Amino acid sequence: MTVPVHEARALAHLARQDAGPPPVDADERAGWREELRAAHDAYRAGRAVAVGVDRLDTVRRAVRAGRYDAHPHTDLAEAQAAVEHGCMSYWRSTPYGVVWIDNEF
Repeated sequence: MTVPVHEARALAHLARQDAGPPPVDADERAGWREELRAAHDAYRAGRAVAVGVDRLDTVRRAVRAGRYDAHPHTDLAEAQAAVEHGCMSYWRSTPYGVVWIDNEF
């Protein structure tokens, strides 16, 4: 079984996880919504490099979208290893795909 990849839903899911549950107090909800929107906007603006079925597929999609240059590497597995070795990224799983997150954004 493969995970259905849906970039918009994956990014919204991550933003919701980052913001946490909505506050019970109505006065605090506006601030929570702003935090949620800021997280979502950051992912859409480039903090999320790509979304894929797994890490290798995510790298493949980043290359296709022009978000990552894999030419210095012999194959995508080597490119993925380089990304992981660089420690400037991390991966988060969602029900909508695996998201490659840029730590430097």
